[in-house]
Amino acid sequence: MDLGKAEYELMFRQSPLPMWIHDLDTFRFIDVNQAALIELGYSRGELLALTLFEIRPESERPRLKAILDHHRVQPRVPTFDSFGRWVYRKRDGGLIDLEIQATNVEVGGQLARLVVARNVTEAQAADMALRESETRYRALARRLQTIREEERVELSRTIHDELGQSLTALKIDLTMISKRVDPLLQEQLQERIDASAAAVDRMIQQVRNIATELRPGVLDHLGLVAAMEWQATEFTRRSGVQCHFRPPLDEPELSQDQAVSLFRILQESLTNVARHAQAREVTVSLEVGLESVRLSIEDDGIGLTDERRKDHGSLGLIGMEERARFIDARLSIERGAARGTRVVVLLPMKEAVMA
Repeated sequence: MDLGKAEYELMFRQSPLPMWIHDLDTFRFIDVNQAALIELGYSRGELLALTLFEIRPESERPRLKAILDHHRVQPRVPTFDSFGRWVYRKRDGGLIDLEIQATNVEVGGQLARLVVARNVTEAQAADMALRESETRYRALARRLQTIREEERVELSRTIHDELGQSLTALKIDLTMISKRVDPLLQEQLQERIDASAAAVDRMIQQVRNIATELRPGVLDHLGLVAAMEWQATEFTRRSGVQCHFRPPLDEPELSQDQAVSLFRILQESLTNVARHAQAREVTVSLEVGLESVRLSIEDDGIGLTDERRKDHGSLGLIGMEERARFIDARLSIERGAARGTRVVVLLPMKEAVMA
């Protein structure tokens, strides 16, 4: 790029972006505009007495030298090359992030390198703050998931043990009352006693169902595969929709968090099928490979509509995504092979082993 004097003054001197020109051999500054002086905090004379390396942190100088040497031998290109973000040291010792673009130019017949910089320090800080915020959010989400599951376990145990035992005791009392009541009153009271006993039986069964839904004992005692098989059978019994489970050959070696999360995703997926899919069949498969564990739930229903897919208030879908994120798995929701919806969770095996 050969700059005439008028073009040079307009583009270089008056540019609001920091710009400078440096020698390709000595890496000394040949010229620098006012925006660069303001950005770096040097006077013109101070900066012209320095090289590029002297305004860079020492740790980055070898990489800078390698890149400058590489581009020095490249053909002259009249377009700007992007060099990404670099750290620069200001005169007062402060560090700033500059995004750099550069090209070869001729100034007064001398081949040199024109550099255009843009201060991205605030953007970089914002990106770091965002990443830190996301890290904190994920840590909080993990903690909330753990607390929620612990509460479910405790609530399940309390309901099963205390409420279940109280109802059983009530059933025994009703039986004892029936046997000890005055024969003259037995005929009048027996029907009510029988009705009360039947009601207690129904309540006992409901308590067991609630306790099991909160935390299936089979998951803790027999493992994920058995728990998924039980869930598929229960889903068929309650919904009337045929649920086929295809187990892996071997039980996957997962942490408790991972097993519980996969099980909860299956539960939520089947709940969505029962509520929205209008399906006749569901196929659940758990595959264990060398590098990953894959859970797939596919139904033959009407499919997930775009409106529901984009519905940010859909707590079921949000919950599934959170469960997957909790164990560093990838969740996807797509159309089934023929029709309906397929939910796929892919958990890297290395994560499973290390958890």
